[in-house]
Amino acid sequence: MKKVLMASSAIVGAAVLTASPAAAQTLELNAFQFFIVSGGDASEENSNSDGGSDRGFGFSTNTEVHVKGEIMADNGITFGFRVEFEADSGEDTNVDENSIYAQGSFGKLEFGNNDGAEDTFMVNGSNSGVDYGGIGNPTSNFLDSAYVGAARTSVDFANGVDSSDGTKITYTTPNFNGFSAGVSYSPDTSDGDDGNDFNRADDDGIHDHIGIGLGFDGEFNGVGVEIGLVGAFGKADAEPEDDVYGIGGGAAISYAGFTFAVGGIFDDADGNGGEGYAFDAGIGYATGPWSFSVNGIYSEDDDSDDELLAGSANVGYSVAPGVRIFLTGFVGEEDLGSGDSNDIVAVTSGLGVSF
Repeated sequence: MKKVLMASSAIVGAAVLTASPAAAQTLELNAFQFFIVSGGDASEENSNSDGGSDRGFGFSTNTEVHVKGEIMADNGITFGFRVEFEADSGEDTNVDENSIYAQGSFGKLEFGNNDGAEDTFMVNGSNSGVDYGGIGNPTSNFLDSAYVGAARTSVDFANGVDSSDGTKITYTTPNFNGFSAGVSYSPDTSDGDDGNDFNRADDDGIHDHIGIGLGFDGEFNGVGVEIGLVGAFGKADAEPEDDVYGIGGGAAISYAGFTFAVGGIFDDADGNGGEGYAFDAGIGYATGPWSFSVNGIYSEDDDSDDELLAGSANVGYSVAPGVRIFLTGFVGEEDLGSGDSNDIVAVTSGLGVSF
């Protein structure tokens, strides 16, 4: 597999050297910011939250600036780059994802810190439409520190089985009547966080990580169908250096403004986090400026016997193009292997502006 990807890299390198002068160039700038108000209560204190807090609510922001540039050569190949900057005050401004790519009739080759094929092809209940604070989207709100167990909080691979934004090469096929496939390779999934530290003893991350995905996206008589099947394989850097793997998939059906979506995953990191699985489902409806969704999840971590059963509901309204407000409610219970339980109730609301 590595030889195949390296050979593909050489082909693109040769194309760069032989490409004709650029025929067209574009540069795009996009950005968004959300101001989020979130609060709630959890019956168990998270040991990772610095002793907890006497405040049950708080304010936060989530801000990103995206830059994308493309050059189309006379030979028909499009070369481009994209960078996603995290831009929230009070934190070190950093890059979320960055990559360069070449795209044409052969498909798309992407190089850099970006999601792997196991992530981009995944379909789950969140495809029904979930705002911050809902199932699978705890970003920048009370849920960040509410969970105490090891059960998965979204239908995505855990324990490093997902390559996340590790530095990688990804190839995606052209779309054939709605079908497409992808494969990605990362020498070490921790490189996207720690930089390229060559020839050192790794104690985290997954090395020789391969992600694969197969997807379908089409429409039949007004019914939209989206299907994704994914897998991931690698070897843990930390002792014991066990093989890790995960499999998953899901589907989303859309009709007359309604979207019903389901998903499931199983992953096994052996001595580096154990095995677990999760299933979720959601139904969403959009009409005019309004959107609604209801979602649920069940997950279990086999090593700890921790379980999570939770649900969320949200309503959103587009005040103007690019301006959105939303309200999300969340209830959940973690049954912990220790015999304790953690009851969680949270409410999140926000205002977002995007360009």
